[in-house]
Amino acid sequence: MEHLKDLPQEHGAALSGLVEIQPGRVVSMALSKNEHCQMTLLAFGDGESVSEEQYPGDTFYYVLEGEMPVRLEGRSVLLRAGECMAVPAHVLHAIGGTRPFKLLQIAVQ
Repeated sequence: MEHLKDLPQEHGAALSGLVEIQPGRVVSMALSKNEHCQMTLLAFGDGESVSEEQYPGDTFYYVLEGEMPVRLEGRSVLLRAGECMAVPAHVLHAIGGTRPFKLLQIAVQ
């Protein structure tokens, strides 16, 4: 495959099953090799977060398991499993909180 990696090709699989939550860690798995679109699976342990940052392209978050707090522009949003949210390019935001969760992050430039 030219642009995708680490995805099952011989059979179907649950996306959330491709990464495991580990206590005290953020586990990531890159799913793409394209400079214009980065897809990453992430699993956050209890209390783990990513501090405020911004990306050069638009970012899409899709929560696979658990609940993910998003803090941006002075407000907080709680995304639950099955919910998604887009964050525009160059907007400072932070994700993470007190409970474990898994998500798919897609950044497009």
